[in-house]
Amino acid sequence: MRRVETVQVWYVSYGSNMSRTRLECYLRGGCPVGGVRTYVGARDSRAPAARIPVRLPGTVYFAGRSLVWGGGRAFYDPEVAGDTAACAYLVTGEQFDDILGQEPPCYDRVLDLGVRDGVPLRTFTSGLGRDDVVPAPPSDAYLATMATGLREAFGWNAERAQAYLRRLRP
Repeated sequence: MRRVETVQVWYVSYGSNMSRTRLECYLRGGCPVGGVRTYVGARDSRAPAARIPVRLPGTVYFAGRSLVWGGGRAFYDPEVAGDTAACAYLVTGEQFDDILGQEPPCYDRVLDLGVRDGVPLRTFTSGLGRDDVVPAPPSDAYLATMATGLREAFGWNAERAQAYLRRLRP
């Protein structure tokens, strides 16, 4: 039997998908705690092979209105000075595509963020930068999910996670 090689990528999340249980909704299907949308899941529902904290140059901003959470959605702008805390998941290329395919169309820009251990780091965001949109405050449920992800990925306590998120709010 011929073995098929699976292309892997690091999916880098800077928003609610930093939370492991939130990301599972994109992979296995389901509705996130505090959300109102049920996701179908990925064709390959396996858990990520690895998970690591990463820091990115640039900033996260909130804009638009989330149909899942209410309030603004998180987007990443690498062109604005700052330091972004993020979580990278080692997934297949197909899983990355399926995660992106379940996001709203405003996440229309895929960014290559470099390579780690020979595997590309990728994320998605809006084609519009922070200075091109009207800021919108995120919902408490959205921020709580992001805080959970920051604590999981970085081992931060609740106070440190909240301080980071306050810095991002419009």
